[in-house]
Amino acid sequence: MNQRWCVLPPADKLSDLQNISSDFGIVAMAVRAVMGSLSSDKAETLHKRTEDMIQSYVTALESLSPDDNLSVLVEASTKALSATIHDVNKQCAKENVNMDNIVDQEMAATAAAVNEAAARIQEIMNSNREHLSGIELEVGEKILGSCTELMGAVRELVISSAQLQKEIVSTGQVGGGNATEFYKRHSRWTEGLLSAAKAVGWGASTLVTTADEVVGGSGKFEQLEVTSHEIAASTAQLVAASRVKANKDSANLGKVMGASKSVANATATVVAASKRCMELTEESKLVGVDYSQLSAVQVKRLDMEMQVKIKELENDLTKERMRLSKMRKLHYHFDESNGQ
Repeated sequence: MNQRWCVLPPADKLSDLQNISSDFGIVAMAVRAVMGSLSSDKAETLHKRTEDMIQSYVTALESLSPDDNLSVLVEASTKALSATIHDVNKQCAKENVNMDNIVDQEMAATAAAVNEAAARIQEIMNSNREHLSGIELEVGEKILGSCTELMGAVRELVISSAQLQKEIVSTGQVGGGNATEFYKRHSRWTEGLLSAAKAVGWGASTLVTTADEVVGGSGKFEQLEVTSHEIAASTAQLVAASRVKANKDSANLGKVMGASKSVANATATVVAASKRCMELTEESKLVGVDYSQLSAVQVKRLDMEMQVKIKELENDLTKERMRLSKMRKLHYHFDESNGQ
């Protein structure tokens, strides 16, 4: 077993130890300087990393004997400490990004995506009126008209939400400081807000693409219904993120809630229009089919084919519901494990 120092080490060893101690002091100051600007989870990670590093060197020092050469330890510690300081400074630079600008930019991007979607819908409607007629034109008008209504409601919700965010920050609802400091203190809430805004923008773009495909005959009405429900869900998430820190008596909050109801109503209109247009399309396909001219054998064969098709669809439906349930469960547990 190695003999350990019971008194102060020799002068040359003491100098080496003092060098290590000085380097540790530099790290401590750097960590303290940046901790205040980090979100709580990142600050905790940085603090833990620094503690682990220091403890590893303390353990190494305790195991040394008076005859051991500290030069190797000093060199290794210097490299590790320099790397840590570099990481601290790099993280500090990232955290100093103006969060107020990021949130504003994301809300502006969402509003731009919704406006672009509305403009594209209008372009498709104008084109359809020039090139379509009959059932096709009627279906196009119903689908695109309902989507236009939904985009208008979503636009109002995004505008109201942006105004409410500024009110929450400016009034210091949960503490003072500037906007960037506010968003950093409530980093988890900010991430939820940004995520919701991105989802709304994505939903708007997807709705236009889906509506265009449905009207053009290459898309499915069911996909349009699912997309509209996704938009409603993402706007509900945006509303939830907005109201959680808002004053319950806020006029802007009232506007957000009113816009949210308009989105829900517009979503129902899209779904109803989709179902009605599906019926119109199916009815148009049956025109000209005279079942009275079929023989008993032909009717029986057609009856059996329809029953088989119904069974296949029911089985497919059961399988898809099982897949959806499994995916949602996995996603739910993943979110829980990541602290979402």
